[in-house]
Amino acid sequence: MGFPKALVKALVLILPAVLWGTKGQESAHALFMMQSQSIEEALSRYEEFSGQHGHDFDLLQRMGQIFFAQGIQSEDPDDFVMTLFGAGLSGSTGSLEILERGLYSGDPQLQMIALHFIAKTDDDRVTDLLSRAMTSPFLSTRMEAAYYMSQKKHPHAVGQIEGLMVRLPPFFRPFFPSLFALIGTSDATASLRRLLDDLDPQVRIESILNIAKLGRDDLLPVLRKRLTQHFGPELEACVFAMGALKDSQSIPKLKRLALSPMDNVKIAAILTLYELGERSFVEELEKMALKKNLFAIAALSHIPSSGDTLAELIFSDNLQVRINAGVSLAHLRDPRCLDAVKEILVRDSRDIAFCPFPSPGRTIGIWKAVPSAELRSKDTTCDLSLSLSMREQLLIELAHLDQEKFVELVRSLFQSRQLDLIPTAIALLENLRTPEAIGLLKEGSEKMTSPLIRDYCHLSLYRLKEEGPYEEAVKLWVMRQKDADLIRLRPILPWKVRLESDFVLTAEETSRLLIDSFVAIASSRNIDFLLRAIRQGNPHNRYALFGLLMRATE
Repeated sequence: MGFPKALVKALVLILPAVLWGTKGQESAHALFMMQSQSIEEALSRYEEFSGQHGHDFDLLQRMGQIFFAQGIQSEDPDDFVMTLFGAGLSGSTGSLEILERGLYSGDPQLQMIALHFIAKTDDDRVTDLLSRAMTSPFLSTRMEAAYYMSQKKHPHAVGQIEGLMVRLPPFFRPFFPSLFALIGTSDATASLRRLLDDLDPQVRIESILNIAKLGRDDLLPVLRKRLTQHFGPELEACVFAMGALKDSQSIPKLKRLALSPMDNVKIAAILTLYELGERSFVEELEKMALKKNLFAIAALSHIPSSGDTLAELIFSDNLQVRINAGVSLAHLRDPRCLDAVKEILVRDSRDIAFCPFPSPGRTIGIWKAVPSAELRSKDTTCDLSLSLSMREQLLIELAHLDQEKFVELVRSLFQSRQLDLIPTAIALLENLRTPEAIGLLKEGSEKMTSPLIRDYCHLSLYRLKEEGPYEEAVKLWVMRQKDADLIRLRPILPWKVRLESDFVLTAEETSRLLIDSFVAIASSRNIDFLLRAIRQGNPHNRYALFGLLMRATE
C-alpha cells in the first residue's frame, strides 16, 4: 500500500529541514504543525525559530504553500476564494496548482479570479492553462481567456479565438476584431481583414477601427474604397481610419465629407483633416459645438485652439453640454474646466451618474449624465457601473493641471466628503510629492470627522516615509480591523472596456484601504507585523495575508 499523497508532500517539504541539524529540526516542526492544520502553533514555532535564527524566507514560502494546499480543499466557500486571492497575491509560480483548482471551479466568478492571477504569472505553464480555460462551460470565462490569450500573444490564440467565434451566435462577432487587433500578428491581421467583409455592419466597423489602431497602412487601399459608401456609421469609421493611418491621399474626399449632411461623418472628417494639417474646417466644428452638438463638443478636445469656445459652453443651462464641455477642457489641460468638472466629481442630491455614449461609428465618445441614478439602475441603455471608473479617470486627467490648482481641487473633494474618489485622489497627491500635496495629506490625516480620508492620508504619508506617527497609525488601524473581511469587490468591468488600460481587481472602501495598508506593510518587509495580523485577525483573511507575506519574502 502506497503512502498517502498528503504525507508524501509533507515529507518532501520537511525532510530537507530535518537533514539541516538543530535549526532544520526547528523549522521542520513549524512545517509539521502547518501540515497538521495547527496554524497558530505553526506560527508560534516559526516566531520562536526567527527569534533565535532570524527570518527564513524559504521556510515561510513552504509554510504558505502548505497552507494554500489546505485552503483550496476547504468546503467553506469563503476559505476557497480567499485561498485563490492568497495564491494570486503571492506571485509565486508554486501557487499555479492552487489557481488551477479555481479554474476548474463550478463558479464562473471564481474562474475569473483564477484567470486574472494566472495571466499575471510568469511561467511557461500559463500558456497551457489559458488554453484549458477556453474549454470552460461558461462563456464569460472563455471570453476572458480569449482576452488574456490575445494580450499575451499566445501561440494558439488565433486558432482558439476563431474556433470560439464560429461556435457562437452571430451577434457575438463584433467582440472579436479587437481581440485579433490585440494579438497583432500576421495571421491575426489576416483574420481581421476577413472580418472587413462580414455581413454584419457592426463587425465591419469594429474591424476598421482596430485596423486603424494597429496602424496597418498596408490595408489603406481597401479602406479608401469604402469612403464612397452611404452607410453613415461605417463611413465615419473609415474617415477616422484615414486620420489614424495618416493618409494624405484621401484629403480631397475628406473635404467633401466635411460637408456631409450626416453630423457624425462631418465631425469625423473635420477632425481627420485637422490631423492631416488641413485646419480650414475647424470653425465649422466650433459652430456645431455652439449649437449644442455634444459630439462636436467632444471633438474639440482634440483641438487646442478651441479652448475659448469650450469655456463659453461650460456656462450653458444644459447639463449635458456643461459636463461635456468641461471634460473636453480637461483633456486640453485648461484650468477653466474646474467649475464644470466639479459638477461631475462632487455628488449631490441630484444623484447623477455618468456613462459613456459613442457616436454611431464609435470614433467619438460623450458623457451622458443620468440624474436619479439609483431609480434608473435598471436602465439598459446606460451601464451605471462605469460611472465611478469614468470619474476616477477624469480625476487622473485633471492631475496634469497646474499643481496648485489640482491640490485645491482635491481639498474641495475632502471638504465635500467625496469618499468614493478618495483613494484615487490621495494616490495622485502621493505621486505629486510636492510640498503643497504633502501639506494637504497632513491636513487630511487630522480629519477626525472623516475616518476614511484620515486613514488614507496616514497610509499615504507612511508610504512616502514622512516623519510622524504615520506608521504607528496605519498599524493601529489595521489591527482594529482584524475582524473585517479583506476582500469585498466592486463590479468587474467588462474586458472590452479594459482594452485600453490594465485590469485591477478593486475592492470597496474599507476593504480597499485594508488591502492597500497590508500591501504597504508587506512592501516594507515588516514580517513580524504580518505574522501578528495573520495570527490575530479574521481567519478567512489569513490566506490572502499569507500571500502578501510570501510576496514580501520573495
